[in-house]
Amino acid sequence: MKIGILGPTGTFSETAAELWLREKEAEKRSGVEIKYYETIIDVSESLLRKEVDYGIVPIENSLEGSVGETLDVLSSENSDEMQIVGEVLLPIGIHLLGKGSFAKIRKVVSHPHALAQCKHFIRKRLKVMIKDIEVKSVDSTASAAKLASESEEVAALASEEAARKYGLNILAEDVQDKDSVTRFVVLSSSTSGIKTGPTGKDKTSVLIYLKDRPGALYDVLGEFAQRGINLTKIESRPSKRALGDYMFHIDCEGHIEDAAIKEALKGVEWKVATLKILGAYPKAKNV
Repeated sequence: MKIGILGPTGTFSETAAELWLREKEAEKRSGVEIKYYETIIDVSESLLRKEVDYGIVPIENSLEGSVGETLDVLSSENSDEMQIVGEVLLPIGIHLLGKGSFAKIRKVVSHPHALAQCKHFIRKRLKVMIKDIEVKSVDSTASAAKLASESEEVAALASEEAARKYGLNILAEDVQDKDSVTRFVVLSSSTSGIKTGPTGKDKTSVLIYLKDRPGALYDVLGEFAQRGINLTKIESRPSKRALGDYMFHIDCEGHIEDAAIKEALKGVEWKVATLKILGAYPKAKNV
């Protein structure tokens, strides 16, 4: 089994992959290989090229909301070629890591979502103590840790695991604005033959593109509401066709094989221009 994640080693994506493997007891199997990629798009493309069997990518954080790059992957022309087959919830602890001392820091780096989750710490502490500090985004928290391991003037906002893997000191612990959880989705190729049957505690994800008429979204949501189906997420994303034109990502409780979900999606299909089933999969364990 090969799993593609955001790299290099030491990312939160790697921790999420390890958690997913533990839950599947896949660590007892031989031949599990983790492959690292620079971006979320690279992970999805590796899946389509059959380089990996699964891709595990972040999709939303409880503080900073959705990860746009992942939503774009799921909205792309190639989205029919992949499916969501699982999810993982990971509590996030972000630390300030450095090779040297706090006094030597001149630049702080991290993934854009990690920087956003620590904006109070950056504004109220780092920029007060170090007037000319530079804040820069990079492709992953582990990439940030790797950069910090190369210079005492660079600090990273990353995980405790990254500190261990890159030999860094933890200069400040838990610097995120509030405790948060990141949700990761597990992707596989639509032609892989991997299927996730109903477990009784499932979630179904769909993508819709509305017809341009008044009340279109209201009518779609009504299909779920009248059947008592709980929506756990609804997120708009630009369609990239025109300004003000959006697609909607919807997650609901239940499996696509459930009668109520089948009926709701059949009703939705008549009311939208496009309906894509992104996947039906077991809900992650609560944290």
